[in-house]
Amino acid sequence: MFWKKWLGRPKPHKPLVRATITERQRQSYRASVEFPVVYEVEGRTGSRAAVANDLSAGGLRLVGDEDFPNDTVVALHFTLPNALIAGITVEKELIEMTPRGKTTRKIMVPPEPFRPMSVHGKTVIAFLNVRRRKFAHGVQFVGIDEKTQEEIQRFIHVWQIRQLRERAHNREF
Repeated sequence: MFWKKWLGRPKPHKPLVRATITERQRQSYRASVEFPVVYEVEGRTGSRAAVANDLSAGGLRLVGDEDFPNDTVVALHFTLPNALIAGITVEKELIEMTPRGKTTRKIMVPPEPFRPMSVHGKTVIAFLNVRRRKFAHGVQFVGIDEKTQEEIQRFIHVWQIRQLRERAHNREF
């Protein structure tokens, strides 16, 4: 009788806990930028369009209409959004040869524009973006060449400069 009574009780619900990853847990800074991506799933013909955001040197978030199981390999084709960093200047060091020897001076210049790139990645986490009614996947870059990774890091660096300058400007007013 006691067991029957005990088994019949509704179990208390545990509160839902939102999955979060802090910046300390991540291996690299994530730039919250958004840009279009074309992707191809390994082993399948054809390509589809999606949106990328939350870019880091190690991966990005892919938001689209399709759900993938973890470890799905995708080829991603995109151009980092040059328009988002328009108007930002970065410091460049010039070395000049003069009759007196080498001299260096620093000037402010716009960053070199970013060109189209292709990378491979694998899905490591999937969830539903309720606000957009789309599937979102954390994609980790795999087999990325050093030059492409440096270009992504360069974009993120310029993006951080933009963010810092905007914050400083907003504090002034």
